[in-house]
Amino acid sequence: MPKDILNGIVLRTTDYRESDRILNVLTKERGLVAVTARGCRKPNSKLAAFSAQFIYGEMEVTERAGKLQLSSAAVLESFYPIRESYEKLLSATRIAAASERVSEGAGAFDDLFLLLYHALSVIAYGDGVPKDTELCFIAKLLKLEGFAPALTYCLRCGRDLRGEKEVRFSNSLGGSVCERCGSAFVTVSTLSLEALRRMMLIDVQELRRVRLPDKVREELDRLIYNYAEYVFEFTMKR
Repeated sequence: MPKDILNGIVLRTTDYRESDRILNVLTKERGLVAVTARGCRKPNSKLAAFSAQFIYGEMEVTERAGKLQLSSAAVLESFYPIRESYEKLLSATRIAAASERVSEGAGAFDDLFLLLYHALSVIAYGDGVPKDTELCFIAKLLKLEGFAPALTYCLRCGRDLRGEKEVRFSNSLGGSVCERCGSAFVTVSTLSLEALRRMMLIDVQELRRVRLPDKVREELDRLIYNYAEYVFEFTMKR
């Protein structure tokens, strides 16, 4: 039976039979894969340490009848502090769910893998607000998937909106609209749009620098998720 070495992060686990577990893993080499960890829930199982959500490591897998089975695994990072805080756990769970949904049925995702790894690192070990990293992750995910919204000009008349205090935002049009052209759309501050623009541009290794004012965080939490749900066409985990 052919064996392969994969590097991946466990996004979700599902208990199966008496002692098995199915792991949904985002890998560098194959994108999203489902791997069966047989016997991992038994006492003293060598696969137990790897068979948990958010674990990053190296897997040796065997393919049988088109399905992957975990033969052995080495944990490279557990992101353990995520499990010690409700806020960290909630944000990490949301970005893992989003990663799984956008990567279903596709191939390798080096950029997504790197983004997820750094976001989990900041949530686990950073001293900032987990929600800020979560929102930055979703913003960068939108850009990565080709759905970056227009934020500095009106999509209908082309007017520069950077000097305005408040503008409008349209999911269907894909970004900002001046008040004259889109009075029916949701109002958003240009401060929040500038924060969103910068989050999409920031390097993944600088995610820990993201610090949002309370009002901006609250506004972007609604805006980003509403837009992401519209363009991705699935309900994001809230």
